[in-house]
Parts: sequence; C-alpha cells; structure tokens
Amino acid sequence: MPLPSVLVSELRGAEPKTGRVFDGTNLRVEWEKACAACGLGTRVKIEGKRIVRSDRKQPRHVKNTWYRYNGLIVHDLRRSAIRNLIRAGVSEQVAMRISGHKTVSVFRRYNIVATDDVVTAMRRLESATVAGKTAITGSKVSAKLVQKRRRHSSKVTKTR
Repeated sequence: MPLPSVLVSELRGAEPKTGRVFDGTNLRVEWEKACAACGLGTRVKIEGKRIVRSDRKQPRHVKNTWYRYNGLIVHDLRRSAIRNLIRAGVSEQVAMRISGHKTVSVFRRYNIVATDDVVTAMRRLESATVAGKTAITGSKVSAKLVQKRRRHSSKVTKTR
C-alpha cells in the first residue's frame, strides 16, 4: 500500500523502536491508553458493583472496575480517510480498494456527507446554471435544465 509522502518522511526521521506498539490481546484498550496518553481521548475509571447470581437465593455483589473512554477511535481514522479520498476527487472504486471495503453499501456508510458538502454542491450547480456552463468541464448546460429553472422561478414569483 503506498503511503503519503508526509508519512514516509516522518517515518524516516523517527527513531527505530523494537517490540510491539499494541498488545494483540486487546487492541481497543491499548488504543484507548495510547490516545489518552497523547491527549486524543480521556479514560475515566468507574468503580461499581455487579451482581453475580451463582445461586438465585443468594446473589453475590462483586466489585467491578472499568474505564469509560471518550475520544478518537480506530474507525474514525478509516472514516476520515474515506472522506478525504472522496473530497480529493478519488473515485469510489479506487477509494474502496484503498480502504478494503468489498461492498458499496458498507463503503457508503463510511462516506458521510455533511450539510456543507450538499450546500457546496448546490452552489456549484447554481453557478454553473447561471453561467450556462458547468464549472468543471466548461461545456454547455442542457437547455432543458435552464428552461426548467426559469419556469420554476417564475412559478415561485407568481404564487407570492
């Protein structure tokens, strides 16, 4: 998998290390610890009790400790990478190959469309329609599209 040049230069400048970065037994916990250590998340220790019912007549109360995590998760990186690829103009098919998605439906769940993306797209369409050209190719916009827009705008003004 080709890496971005910025990452390659960072890796070349880094001090070589030995051993594993994450313990293979529980990636989630190790990831949370690493993110909390560098300020990308927080872990709050929660102490409580849970009931263990080995015998229905006498439930036992057992001390239970866990951590509540709030911060960056591994899948955030995948989601951001897909969003960045699509915004950079990479086709869906190529982005799917890079991200390892096998189906379009799952890929589209990761490719989140923000309200700003929709607004930007509509402004681009509007400016292309007004100018009579598309913003990207420079070719003429369909005459039907311009006529429909004119008809729609005149209906709106008549109803007011």
